[in-house]
Amino acid sequence: MRGTWVVVGWLVPVALMLLLVTSNVRFTANSISLYETLFDRNHVPARSGLPMPELLGVGQQIQDYFGSDTEPLVVTATVNGVELELFEADEVSHMSDVKQLFIKTYRLQAGAIVVLVLAGAAVAYRCRKRALDPLSLWVRRGAIISATTIVVIGGASVVAFDEVFLLFHKLGFPQGNFLFDTRNDYLVRVFPLGFWEDMTILIGLLTLLEAAALYGLGLTVPRLARRRDAQAAAGKR
Repeated sequence: MRGTWVVVGWLVPVALMLLLVTSNVRFTANSISLYETLFDRNHVPARSGLPMPELLGVGQQIQDYFGSDTEPLVVTATVNGVELELFEADEVSHMSDVKQLFIKTYRLQAGAIVVLVLAGAAVAYRCRKRALDPLSLWVRRGAIISATTIVVIGGASVVAFDEVFLLFHKLGFPQGNFLFDTRNDYLVRVFPLGFWEDMTILIGLLTLLEAAALYGLGLTVPRLARRRDAQAAAGKR
């Protein structure tokens, strides 16, 4: 039984880290206001030749596609006064693969939630009033793992974002259909490398802030509980 709790004591922190990262990925991927900020920051209207309202329409159509069972992706936009389908067949194929990667990410998020709920229920049943001690330890451990992971990946991204981005695509899309021409393909004109660099930085910062908050909670909540118990015991005397 002790060995089982050792495994749980590391499984829970890893699940917590995965929950933070996947939740931040989900938030950023579905925030049209964030898209607008990053489109403006990376001069996408000038790069793509599409005004901001059209770009936001493109972003919304892509978000709707990721949240549905519809295939294939069809994105329309008005270019030089003419409404047309924006993406060619190879771009549509890549976006289908991206959709599958998002589905796996959201399943990972759901799995992390299940692990945390089951572990929390198990430790509450087994330890009862002392459950707060292992829970706070696991939360602090999860915060440390989350922060360490982000610092390592973030450090590599700062030094060589292009290489890290390419490696991610090679691992996530081994079929190799992720190379496009910035002069002709709208997918990389609407979503340039700088867009993804900013998105990655934001996900990292959110995760670090959340990890810091969780670590603080993991320290302060048990102390407050012990102080409350001590005051209650003193009151009974």
